[in-house]
Amino acid sequence: MKKKLIFSAIVLAALTLGACSNTNSSQQNSESTSNSVAAKKKTSAKLESKKKAISESKADSESKKKIAESSSRAASISVAKASSTSVAQANSASQKASSSSVAASSSVDREASTSENSSSISMDEHTLTGFLNKYGVSPVLYKTQHGMSEKEAFETTPDSMKSSGELQTQFLKYGIK
Repeated sequence: MKKKLIFSAIVLAALTLGACSNTNSSQQNSESTSNSVAAKKKTSAKLESKKKAISESKADSESKKKIAESSSRAASISVAKASSTSVAQANSASQKASSSSVAASSSVDREASTSENSSSISMDEHTLTGFLNKYGVSPVLYKTQHGMSEKEAFETTPDSMKSSGELQTQFLKYGIK
């Protein structure tokens, strides 16, 4: 009986010590779990900040590209305007000359202006290409950007001044032929 009592005391002591050690390990597990969760949160926060920085830098570079494109477009437009102004001034100067020199200079001016027109970019607003070169958008889009409804813009713009995509949209969306 004494042996049973000693044996049960040992088993009880072992169970008690085992339970205490489990409490410590569960505390360690919860601490390590909370530490790993905190580390994951820090990592995800760092990733998000990196993503934001990357997207901001992309947006900045895109806006710089757009500014550069618009400034180059403005420069090309001003060059075209300057060349057309110089041609107009040359024409007016030649008209002020005497009639004999007018005949000679006008034929030279016509040859120069036709060679200039054939090698330069078309800026004639009455053609789709000229309109695109001058304003950077098609007439339909230009009208919608300046307050007209899309349907009205399609109806008031001739087919020769529309792109193929605009013709398709006009037919599919509004049924206009």
